[in-house]
Amino acid sequence: MQFLTIQSPAKLNLHLRILRRRTDGYHDLVTIFQKISLGDTIRIQKTRNDFRLTTNCPGLETGENNLITKAYRLLQTKYPGLGGVSVRLHKRIPLGAGLGGGSSNAAHFLLGMKKLFNLRISKPELIRLGTRLGADVPFFLLEKPRAIAWGKGEKLLPLETRSRLWFLLLVTRQGLSTKKVYQNLRERVPPLALTKEKRIAIILCSFFETKRIREAVGLAENDLETSAFSLRPSIPKSIKALRTAGASFVLMSGSGSTVFAVSANRKEIVALAKNVKLRALSYRKLICHSLNN
Repeated sequence: MQFLTIQSPAKLNLHLRILRRRTDGYHDLVTIFQKISLGDTIRIQKTRNDFRLTTNCPGLETGENNLITKAYRLLQTKYPGLGGVSVRLHKRIPLGAGLGGGSSNAAHFLLGMKKLFNLRISKPELIRLGTRLGADVPFFLLEKPRAIAWGKGEKLLPLETRSRLWFLLLVTRQGLSTKKVYQNLRERVPPLALTKEKRIAIILCSFFETKRIREAVGLAENDLETSAFSLRPSIPKSIKALRTAGASFVLMSGSGSTVFAVSANRKEIVALAKNVKLRALSYRKLICHSLNN
């Protein structure tokens, strides 16, 4: 095999609680990750040279700061005789959107390299490598559509999903820095209890699986919203636009700037998309669905 093409899906955070600030600068959290049908395409081809990454996205760094490049360098360290590759990344996931595009790209590149070069690396080893690249990377390496995550996001409980959820995403080119959102976050005193928050996440996942969306509304939260709202006032305005149009479940994904509405019914999401008035907001609408087993 000389090349392969793989899909790299985005994710939504269907729930996100910040428990406490850690001494290493990260935060302990509990979240529900959900893969969605919006995604990028990665083509990896063997070459004689070292490494080359190109993309259709003019604003994307392709040098040593790109997570795909970093992933290749990590593999080079582990496998000194690793061959060269040319990588073409076709981006559809917006940058700085809270949709995990960079993490997904890095994870699926690692999975692709394992297959292309027949690397003898176990899933736990691969996840340890992924953790060095970013807190969201291990979820994408699981190759499961949904998971509850805690710690920095690297501790995972994968979940089986058969019910399809539909989403209306409001996305913008005005990306938001995850680092700045966390730096702007007020420290929680006292911290939340991990056991209780994991239990709530499990209940929420049960609601999503049985399509009890209205019951999930009262439990689902994103603790990063307040910080993101102060940095980007257009985010709460876009949430208001969804609610005004009739959406019951509305949340920001990750650290923003994407916001989304959830429904168990595609027709309901299509109707919502028609009703949402964005006016002067620099957002556009995307309809997508959850990925299942």
